[in-house]
Amino acid sequence: MADGQASAPPPYLLAIPFKGPTRLRFKVALDGPGLTALEAHLSRRPEVSQVRINRFAASCVVSFGPSAQPELDQWLAQLPSERQLQQVDGDTSRPGQGSALPLADASEAGGDEPFVPTRIVLPVASLGLALLAGPLSLPPLAVAGFILVAAQLSFRRAWQGLREERKINVDFLDSLAVVLHSLDGFLVGPAMMITMIEGGEAVRDATQRIAHSANTDLLASLQTDVRLLRDGAELIVPSSSLQAGDRIQLFAGDQIPVDGLIESGESSLDVVKLTGESVPREAGPGDEVLAGFILLEGSLIIQTLAVGEATRIGQITSMIESAPVFDTRVGNYAGKIANRFVLPTLALAGLSLLLSGGNIGQAASLLMFDLGTGLRVSVPTAIMAALTKAGSQGLLIRSGRALEQLADVDVVVFDKTGTLTQGHPSVVEVALLGHADRHQLIRLAASAEQGLNHPVAKAVINHAADLGIETLPCDLWDYRIGRGVSAEIQGHSVLVGNARLLREEGLEPASASTDPRLATATPVYLAVDGVLEAVIYAADAIRPDSRQLIAELHRRGIQAHMLTGDVAAVAHAVAERLGLAPEEVHAEALPDQKAELVKSLAQQGHKVAFVGDGINDSAALAYADVSISFASGSDLARETADIVLTNDKVSGLLVAQDLSRRTFELVKQNIGIVGVPNLSALLVGTIIPISPMLAVMLNNGSSLVAAANAMRVLGFRSKDLPPANLETVAPVHAVHQGSGPEAEPVDPSSNPAPSSTAVLRSRSSVAVSLVELSSRLSLKHQAITARRRRADFAHWVRSHDPEGHSWSYCSQTKMYLSIVA
Repeated sequence: MADGQASAPPPYLLAIPFKGPTRLRFKVALDGPGLTALEAHLSRRPEVSQVRINRFAASCVVSFGPSAQPELDQWLAQLPSERQLQQVDGDTSRPGQGSALPLADASEAGGDEPFVPTRIVLPVASLGLALLAGPLSLPPLAVAGFILVAAQLSFRRAWQGLREERKINVDFLDSLAVVLHSLDGFLVGPAMMITMIEGGEAVRDATQRIAHSANTDLLASLQTDVRLLRDGAELIVPSSSLQAGDRIQLFAGDQIPVDGLIESGESSLDVVKLTGESVPREAGPGDEVLAGFILLEGSLIIQTLAVGEATRIGQITSMIESAPVFDTRVGNYAGKIANRFVLPTLALAGLSLLLSGGNIGQAASLLMFDLGTGLRVSVPTAIMAALTKAGSQGLLIRSGRALEQLADVDVVVFDKTGTLTQGHPSVVEVALLGHADRHQLIRLAASAEQGLNHPVAKAVINHAADLGIETLPCDLWDYRIGRGVSAEIQGHSVLVGNARLLREEGLEPASASTDPRLATATPVYLAVDGVLEAVIYAADAIRPDSRQLIAELHRRGIQAHMLTGDVAAVAHAVAERLGLAPEEVHAEALPDQKAELVKSLAQQGHKVAFVGDGINDSAALAYADVSISFASGSDLARETADIVLTNDKVSGLLVAQDLSRRTFELVKQNIGIVGVPNLSALLVGTIIPISPMLAVMLNNGSSLVAAANAMRVLGFRSKDLPPANLETVAPVHAVHQGSGPEAEPVDPSSNPAPSSTAVLRSRSSVAVSLVELSSRLSLKHQAITARRRRADFAHWVRSHDPEGHSWSYCSQTKMYLSIVA
């Protein structure tokens, strides 16, 4: 039990999403060491059978034994305070208890070592004492003792390597050099070495993930007061008290807190964050609804089917909490590379000891050429510089590990809605069915829709505003849920809505458009004075840089997949416009299926990045090697993501990868900058004596040069994406003129001089110059010229063409020709 009783739970207890007789889950505001201490404390409680800590979500799940049924409120009040947790040894958890990280990884995450500023205080102080020992006539033995105390973290890592890994690591080499030089009376060298080592480790610790806020629990965000219908009465109760079978009533603006079935009422539901459908879903009696849906209009009476963790949104939370947790710092390059040279360095130092007749100082000097110091300083410096530079590029990269993993990503999985598309409907076309004035029709439609919160209505209003069209007041106005609006405006009877509204008024909707661009668009019919005058098409528009992004990923040899909860027809239509192959499209995917695809790709050996912005993407984000979201995304997606695109440009993914690759190019250079002089000096010093001071200058000098080289990442400049690929889609906001929806589209904007892209749209045979083809294929002129005489030129050029077109060379016109279907 806790050391002291308390009348209330400790302040670090934030929320209790689930409370059952044998299982309890609660959220806490504790850091890594605090979570480790809490796990150790709970593991020793006799009534607790299992403890699972998720450091990623700052969540704790406690399972009680079959015979133990504690009173949970009292049990929570007995949890130790933060001060008491600081006295708990985090390494004493019982074997077999669940943990978010193995013990070794927990220490890597910072649970066993002092906070970053503390770890460098003693090394810096020891360096100051070593430099002042001569001028101040300080006792050498006392200064040497202080240096050994300052090197305690290095000693601890060396002992950990011997005890747990059964091998001699680079920390053993550093520790041996510090001890030998200190005992030999050379104080500046070991003090400087320890300062450089711990300074580098401090910078590496600073590359760990920025802590999550505690507001990542979806279930807690759904808790609110609801209207419970029971025995003919209406009761206001907290949603957390609802049970399966309860009937609740909800109104426009309410968020549904349970999974349930609609008994009565009609409503338009905003489901985009949970299912990825950008257009609101019309719902009525018998339809199923999920926790997290938002009522845009109308009212519903819902019979509860599932509550809390049993809801779909609760399952998403559980998946996030069960996702793997990694050390978020940049990889330990000093350990990976320098450890390989430990035994050869020891062997050469031993040989030097024999050749020098037992000169310990000479042998200890060779121990300094271990590569570890330089890599410990230069690699984290490069990462920190890159994380700083990312901010000016519209990126928030939360950890060194994310930057490191991104360089090797070979598969990128995208959510559709809000990621590759804008995430909300916008007017993409207006088809005029008669000869009425276009601006006047748009004015009437926007006037009728004004004041509505429906996304399609907002799209019509925004379209009018973009064209500078002002709305008019309505004399009469009648909104019909799930149908549209009937209004009287300046003596005109106006109908704006779907086919159901027209049929109720005795009008027949226009025939569906055969334009493939409009296959996924929502038609909004506009009738004036009993005559159908226009069809306004609203669709979730593709982001301006999405198509270029997909083409560039393919050019880099990176697979691109699109995952969406939307229906297959919509998904494949969008994919075709983006340049994605059918096998790269995964439609009607539920959140758990998204996570399963990410896990499946990872199990195949791929390095997977996932880009998404919704609640339904959060589980997949948690399982990806690199997770990416937008500043405008849902709170949970933004908190789960390793990288946040603060400028909301999806092409920022490429900027982040370019920055990552540039950073690790410099890291590879630094390995050479550190390795060449140190290994050369090690070989030479085996035969020719090298003084300790020269060894310090060579080792630390190469470290400083490598650190300076690492800072070059601050000069990184992002490259513009290659020009947009040849489009097959007519301009957005084109307006049909004529007698039907299949009339010729006319772009209302100015008509610039035709480009090669425009020529390709209007002709089946295309001729381009060498310069244009080189730009299109992203190849050098010389490569195309050298290849065009070969028999396989058509196949070769098709493999480089972003849309798979074949090209041939015409010697008479000196142009390259392509036949486009």
